[in-house]
Amino acid sequence: MENSSNLSRRQGELWALGSVFGYASANIFDRLAVVHADPLVGPFFRGLPSLLLGIALVWKNRTLSQLRPGSPQYVGRRAVLTFVWAGVLSTMGLFIYYFAIRMGGVIITTPVLETWVIWGTLVAWIFLREKLRGFLLLGWALIALGLGALVLGQLRGKPISPYWYWAIPLAALAAVSYGISGVLWRDGQLRGAHQSTAILLQFVTSIAVALAGLGLGGRGSLLFTTARKDVMALLASGVFSGIIAIYCIFSALRLMEVGRVYAISSLTPLVATLFARFFLHEYLNLLILSGVLLISVGVTLTQIFRPRV
Repeated sequence: MENSSNLSRRQGELWALGSVFGYASANIFDRLAVVHADPLVGPFFRGLPSLLLGIALVWKNRTLSQLRPGSPQYVGRRAVLTFVWAGVLSTMGLFIYYFAIRMGGVIITTPVLETWVIWGTLVAWIFLREKLRGFLLLGWALIALGLGALVLGQLRGKPISPYWYWAIPLAALAAVSYGISGVLWRDGQLRGAHQSTAILLQFVTSIAVALAGLGLGGRGSLLFTTARKDVMALLASGVFSGIIAIYCIFSALRLMEVGRVYAISSLTPLVATLFARFFLHEYLNLLILSGVLLISVGVTLTQIFRPRV
C-alpha cells in the first residue's frame, strides 16, 4: 500500500513538472511572437487551442446540459456569468501581458505575473471569506523582496528594451486580472460547475473578447496579415499553456495533495527565466536570479498554506 502511494506521488510530481514545462514554454513562444507581431492579436490565437480543449472536454464528459436553462443539471445563471466574467478579465489581462512581455521580456514579466496569487488570496479573503494566515504574510514579504531584487538587478544590467520598466506595472495589472479570475473560477465550481463547462465558457468568452478588442482597435485585419511564424508561435503557446499544462496539472491533482502540486508549480518563473536565458539570450545576473528565486519561494508559501473555504 505504501509502495503504491509512493508511486502515485512520484507520478504526480512528474505531471506537476510537466505543467511547469508547459507554462514556461508558452512564455518563450509568446515572446518570440510579439517581437514582430502586434500584441493585440495574441489573445485570439493563444485562446484557440483552449477553446478546442473545452469543446472536447464537454463532449467527452457530456456536460453541455449544465448550460441549458431547462435542464435539471443547469448550474444557474450566477455560475454561468461567473465564468463569463472570468473570461473577460483574463483576456483583458492577456492583452496587457503581451505588451508587458514585448517591453520587458520573459525574465521581467513572468515573475511579476506570478504575483497573481497575492491578488487572488486577497480577493478570496474579501469575497469568499477565506482566512489569512502567517505563512501567507511571509510569502508576500518574500515576493516583495524578490520584486525589489528583480528591479535592482535590471537597473544594473542590460535591459531588453528602453521601456523595460513598463513591463512591471503592466504585468502586475495582468496579475490582478488573473487573480480575480481565479477566484471567480473557484466560486463557479463551488456552485456545481464541472471543469469542462468552466473551460468552455471561459474560452468562448475569451475568443469573443479577443475579437472585440481587435475590432475596437481597428486591427481586425491582423487575423489575416500576421506572419505565419508568429501565428504558429502563438498557437504553440496556446497548446503548451492551454492543453499540455492544464492536462498535466489536473493529472497531478488526481495523484497527490494540492499543496505539493502548487509547490512544484511555483517553479514556473524560475524555469521560464532559465529558458529565456538559454533560448532567447535575455540578460540574467545573480541579483535578478535571486529575485526570481525569492518570488518562487514566496509563491510556494502562499499556495501551500492557503486555507480552504
